[in-house]
Amino acid sequence: MWSVDRLLTWGKEHGAEIVGNLENRAISGFSINTQTLSAGTVFICLKGTQQDGHYFVEEAFDKGAAGVMVSRAWFSEQKNKGKNKRQQNLFDPHLMIVVEDPLSSLQSLAGWHRRSFQCPIIGITGTNGKTTTKEMLSKILIRRGPVLKTEGNLNNHIGLPLTLLRLQKEDQAAVLEMGISRPGDMRLLCEIAKPTMGIITNIGQAHLEWLGNIEGVAAEKKILFDSMAEGSIVVINGDDPLLQWDGKASEKWTYAIENEADLTATEIEQHDHKMSFTLALNKNQKGGGGKMKVILPLLGTHQVYNAMAASTGALALGYEFDEIRSALKDFSAIALRGEVIKWNGATILLDAYNANPSSMKSALKTLAEYVDVTEGHRKVAVLGDMLELGSMAKSAHKGLGRQVAQSGIDRLIVVGQFSEIVACGAVGEGLRKEAVSVYKNVASLNLAHEIQEGDVVLIKGSRGMKMEQLLDSLYKVGALTH
Repeated sequence: MWSVDRLLTWGKEHGAEIVGNLENRAISGFSINTQTLSAGTVFICLKGTQQDGHYFVEEAFDKGAAGVMVSRAWFSEQKNKGKNKRQQNLFDPHLMIVVEDPLSSLQSLAGWHRRSFQCPIIGITGTNGKTTTKEMLSKILIRRGPVLKTEGNLNNHIGLPLTLLRLQKEDQAAVLEMGISRPGDMRLLCEIAKPTMGIITNIGQAHLEWLGNIEGVAAEKKILFDSMAEGSIVVINGDDPLLQWDGKASEKWTYAIENEADLTATEIEQHDHKMSFTLALNKNQKGGGGKMKVILPLLGTHQVYNAMAASTGALALGYEFDEIRSALKDFSAIALRGEVIKWNGATILLDAYNANPSSMKSALKTLAEYVDVTEGHRKVAVLGDMLELGSMAKSAHKGLGRQVAQSGIDRLIVVGQFSEIVACGAVGEGLRKEAVSVYKNVASLNLAHEIQEGDVVLIKGSRGMKMEQLLDSLYKVGALTH
């Protein structure tokens, strides 16, 4: 798909100067990290707060890079140093793509590449559940052919264009996670990706440090819907009051548990390590309709919502119930997101990838409703700080403590800067003081000393807390199994 000739075509249209070895050859991909760079890729020299990619140009070529994308300022500086032997070895035999700003050019190149494709481009965002929904929808769609999807956390203004640059003619669809934290983020991502379907899982209190309040979160997320062009599809969570949307789109699909919608779920039950529910399609759709029973090997009603979002997107693209049911039945928990781990007779619910008030509420509900707890054993919540909440941080953490007490949790262990506030909220709401332990950081908590055989233990906190490190103390005592 990628070649020097293709880069030259883009360069002519976008003012890039491409010099050096212009022999046409295949290019295997693009990279911003020399540590993971493979031979045949183009290294893009991004300048970050900690490092400048231009310092690694020679290392990239030593590792077999097909070329590098550099800034015009850096290129001019290097040329002004003179044509010594080192400069000749650097410039003459290699491909160099010279641009004003490598970051904006990365985004421009990705957008240009995306416009060569007519397959569905699906953008997924939301405060919670976007990664799981992305994985579920990809697992359904791949049953009809190759699907490009966001890998890892490549969902921002750098990760999304890197993902799009991997789009190939064989792909039946692209499923893109779109993460935002500041005003303007979503509009930029939509300008690059031009999604033909938009899914917003939910709206919650997150990134308030920059978005101000939950209404600010909703406004930024809904730019995804507002960006939809003619022929597009929007998928709406009908149970989220902040996601009501009356904009223009060729098709609108809704899903809900509590309200009427195109796709609804009933008979929801939480079992040992799975959820069961019945999906009903209430919209006339060729090749589908009626009801189906779904077994989902994940815990929590929030996972049912994720499955419904993915199912609705698939139905809107013409997939059938049998394809959806089969894919969801085979779904596996994503690392740090709803993993169920066994340790010395205790059950660990590891949901430590991120946290905000709404995802904490869902996780506590899952713990409270866990059914396989023998008499005399405990439900334990091990909670870390929720970050990026701005002026709402203290009130949100006090409210979290109250939720723990109201959920009927037997034991609370809190970690971090706001741990005292969470503890205060829990005790104030009626949780016994002796049932609460406070730790200032993860390193000071030896979890193996805190939990017992038969306990069901939720571990959750924001990504910056790295709550999964608490498992280290468990490894030293006994094996962890999934």
